[in-house]
Amino acid sequence: MTKSTSLLITYCKLSDLPEIIKIDDFFDAQTDKVYKSNKKKSLLNAIKNQKIIVAHCNGKITGYLWFDFLWSYIPFISLIRVEKSYQRTGTGKKLFNFFEKKMIKMKYDRILSSTEEANEISIKFHKSLGFKKCGYFKLSKWIPNKELFYEKTLDN
Repeated sequence: MTKSTSLLITYCKLSDLPEIIKIDDFFDAQTDKVYKSNKKKSLLNAIKNQKIIVAHCNGKITGYLWFDFLWSYIPFISLIRVEKSYQRTGTGKKLFNFFEKKMIKMKYDRILSSTEEANEISIKFHKSLGFKKCGYFKLSKWIPNKELFYEKTLDN
């Protein structure tokens, strides 16, 4: 039995925030205090607006998917985080599948996502979910500075 077998996927609640931050701090240990403060405020806002989906395993949050809408009408995955010990167990895929089903039910015809050019694991993950590369942008004051964008068309 894999760790993801007993996963429950739900929308995030305010009471889930401490566990979300633990997962995020694991990945963002080197960010500054202002960034963390702003990110926490954004997390709170996203939770209130039901834009974060969480994976629960045996009462513990093991990952989350944070989404928003570009130009107010195109679903965009802002972030997928999975606790290290639950990576490669299907948790990220189950989070995405839950999100994809919701977007299909809401009659959206595509989902966008992005990842850093150097993140080979994320690129493979996107491709495994049926995403196709659709462009990129470069940021002058961000390292790494090239962000790849991916699109997945949805069957309604």
